[in-house]
Amino acid sequence: MSQGSPLRSCVACRSVKSKPELIRFVRLAGGKVSIDLRGRAPGRGAYLCRDPACWALARKRRTLDRALHVTVAADDWSAWGSGIL
Repeated sequence: MSQGSPLRSCVACRSVKSKPELIRFVRLAGGKVSIDLRGRAPGRGAYLCRDPACWALARKRRTLDRALHVTVAADDWSAWGSGIL
């Protein structure tokens, strides 16, 4: 882990990593969920590892939904997976 960088945990595998190693998802004011690549967008945030297995686990167990207090649409998962992974 890099020193000086804040630590965050993946909502799927619960591993603790430095903030730049994870991808931040944020719930915007209208209830829409988007990826926050800069890590500074306002709104409720949750982090996932870049590992496709973590994404599959988060989707299966709905951990991202619970962390953000919103239902993530299947279309969003497909779009994010093709664009990030």
